[in-house]
Amino acid sequence: MVLQLHGIIKGKQIELERETGLPSGSVVVVRVEPKRLQLEEKRRLVDVLSGIWADDSSLKALFVEIEKLRAMTPPREINFDAAS
Repeated sequence: MVLQLHGIIKGKQIELERETGLPSGSVVVVRVEPKRLQLEEKRRLVDVLSGIWADDSSLKALFVEIEKLRAMTPPREINFDAAS
């Protein structure tokens, strides 16, 4: 059986959006892939996290520009096996 669920990482645990139907203690394989956020979700998170900047209307134009630049530049490669 293969399930695809969304969840939230909390330290070393992942809280799933719903029950899996599997018995507690089941051994599973987990593939962690960060969910891509839509532009409006990113803006909402910035509003929540930015405190005094939450009402600053200039941020929206700034993030539109950042998204344009990201679309032109390929993402950097991350080596998870490299020593930290």
